[in-house]
This record gives sequence, structure tokens and C-alpha cells, in this order.
Amino acid sequence: MKPSVRITWLRFGLIVSLLVTTSFAAETTTPQEKTSPPARAHLFNDNVKVTFTETLMIVESDGIPNHKTGEFPNASNPNRILKQHYQFKIPLKPRIADKPTRTPFGPIGVALNGIPFYNQYNREGQDAVRMEVFDSCCGHPDPRGRYHYHKYPVCVKSPFKDTPGQHSPLIGYAFDGFAIYGPNGIEGKPSADLDECNGHSDGERGYHYHVTSGFPYIVGAYKGVPEPSNFEHPPGRRP
Repeated sequence: MKPSVRITWLRFGLIVSLLVTTSFAAETTTPQEKTSPPARAHLFNDNVKVTFTETLMIVESDGIPNHKTGEFPNASNPNRILKQHYQFKIPLKPRIADKPTRTPFGPIGVALNGIPFYNQYNREGQDAVRMEVFDSCCGHPDPRGRYHYHKYPVCVKSPFKDTPGQHSPLIGYAFDGFAIYGPNGIEGKPSADLDECNGHSDGERGYHYHVTSGFPYIVGAYKGVPEPSNFEHPPGRRP
């Protein structure tokens, strides 16, 4: 083979290699990264303010539910619902952690209506959904007046709706940046392959969480790396 022909083929091979590498990189980009910040902002309710930095989505809320709540305080809960000044920071490019991270007490994520999600435990470390009393929208306030959800709100006027036979819509974000969806997967039924964190991956959404009717209800643990500024006390790692 003449030197000029050999050089031409080498150049051709290099071009093909670059095209394949570029294509692979595009395919491995997560759905969260493909969604533009303005598009994410429009997903939240009007009572929530959303702004962005290069790496974070900042969600601001007064913590007042946009649906009817129970009367608080009451015989089962001595706390009242108080206005808050939330500023939650959600990573725009979530990444899987080496190990799942145990969620702490207090807010672990935020719903599209600005109400925080709490984990599956009450302050005694027991199953909160089984041991605590909630209003008709599955929420209640803590001693600091923070109304929150330990489970998927299923009240008649719930802000979250599921279309029969379809994948559940987005309902919020965990503090590691991964999206939280309603109970149903691609076939319109609860997913059977959720991991210990209550999440799994599909081709359209990448890794994401699903709420479940049973324990751990919303997020069992953080699959990704949570944004530390959201916590008063760092979340602990599983042994």
C-alpha cells in the first residue's frame, strides 16, 4: 500500500473513532442533564420560586400547602402549620454515589408544590406511616411547624395525579438531584424492580425514585450524592 493511501485510511479511522466516542458520550448523558433549567422551573407550582446557578436548582417556598389540610393542632398532633423560609438546593447533574446514603430527619427532598418530603421514620426511629396520624392529604406538621409528607399524598384534591395505564408524573426531587415520581412505572403499574433506595432506571428518565404504598414509601436512601447545604446535620452512611 502506498504511503499516501495508508495515511488516508488512518485519517478515516481516526474520524470514525471520534464520531463513535462522541455518540457514546451523548447517549450516556442523563435525562436530568438534557432537561433545560427553564423547563424544570415550569414543572413547579406557582407558589414556588425556582432559580438556577451553573450547578444547582434553588427551590424557594413558604411551606404552606396548596391543598386543604387537617386542623392543627389537634388531639393527635400538638403542632401548628407555620410559614417557613425554605431554600432547597437540588443538583442539576446528579451522580450515583459509591454507596447509598441514609436519609436524615427533617426534609430529604421537595415536592413540586414546595412541601418537603421526610423519610420513612418518626423521631423514635419507627415506621412513621404506621405510627403517626396524618390528615386526609397524608401530611402533618412537625414541632417546628413544618408541614411535610412521609408518603404519597392521596387526598381527593391531591396536587399529584396519575393517568391510568401510564407512567406516573414527576412529583418532586430528592436532595441528591434525582427525580421522584408517583407509584407507576412504564406499564402503568407499580414497578417490581425498585432497589433499596426505592429507585430504578429506564431509558427515558435515567435513574429515578418511585413512591410506594409500602415501606420506605418515598426514598429509602439516597442513591446519589446529596447536596450538603440542605441539612442541619449531615446524613449518615449505611454500614
